[in-house]
Amino acid sequence: MVIDKITGPVLVMLLAVLSSQGEIFAATKMNSGVVRPKVLAWRQTAEFPHDPTAFTQGFEVWDKNYFLESTGHYGRSEIRRVDRRSGDVVVKGSLEQQYFAEGVTRIGEDIFQLTWREGLILRWNFTPKSGFSLKSKSSWSGEAWGLTKGSGSLWISDGTSNLYEIDQRNFKTKRSLKVTLAGEEFDKLNELEFVSGKILANVFMSATVVVINPRNGVIESMIDLSSLLPKPASLEAVANGLAWDASKKRLYVTGKYWPKVYELAVEF
Repeated sequence: MVIDKITGPVLVMLLAVLSSQGEIFAATKMNSGVVRPKVLAWRQTAEFPHDPTAFTQGFEVWDKNYFLESTGHYGRSEIRRVDRRSGDVVVKGSLEQQYFAEGVTRIGEDIFQLTWREGLILRWNFTPKSGFSLKSKSSWSGEAWGLTKGSGSLWISDGTSNLYEIDQRNFKTKRSLKVTLAGEEFDKLNELEFVSGKILANVFMSATVVVINPRNGVIESMIDLSSLLPKPASLEAVANGLAWDASKKRLYVTGKYWPKVYELAVEF
C-alpha cells in the first residue's frame, strides 16, 4: 500500500484518548450511549530479532517454534516460515512479480494469503520437505489488507471502516461489519488478529492497535505501541504485525522494516 495520512475528527478523537496523561478509561457507555474505549496496559516480556528488510504485511504464530509472515511490495512479495527465537527465515515462497502480498493466516494445512489490488486470495500448502507450494487462486472483489481467522470464519480488512466476515470454504461474504470509535466510523484498519473473541487491528500509518467487538463493530479498547517504534523513525517503519500465542497468553508485535519482534503481556 502507498503512504497515506490518517485525517479527520476520528483521528483527533483517537489521539486525545491515547494522550490522556496516562489515564486508563473503562469501556463504559457515555451519556450519548456510545462506548468510550480504554487504553490497555502492557509490559514487554521478551524481544527477538526480525528481518529489518521485511515489509511486513501479515504475521501469525505458526506453532511454538515458528511465525508465519507475509511480506509485500511488487517483485519482492513473499510468504515465510520464520524461526521465532532467531528471526531467521527458514523457508520462503516468492509471489509472481505482479502480486503485492498482504495479510496471511493458516487453517489446518491451508495457508491463505491476500493480494492488495490484484483481486486474488492465494491458497498455499506447506511441507517441511517441499516448502511452500501454491494450490489455488480465488477471486476477491476490491482491495484486501489484513486477514485473520476466528469464530469459524475468515476476516478481511480493506483499509476502510469495514471488516468482512468470509466463509473460508468458498470465500463468500457472510456480512460486512462497520467499525466505530465513540460512535463515529473508524477507518484505516490494516493487519488483523483474533484474540479471545475480539479482533485486533493495526491502524495504518500509526502505532495504535484497536480492539474491536466482532458482534457490533465497536472499538472497546486500544493499545499504544509508540514506545516500540524503531529509532531513528522511518516514515514506512510503522507497526504492522500482530500474532497471538493462546497457550502463553502473549501478543507478539512487529512492523514494516522493524529489527525486532516484541513479546507483550497485555491486560485485556
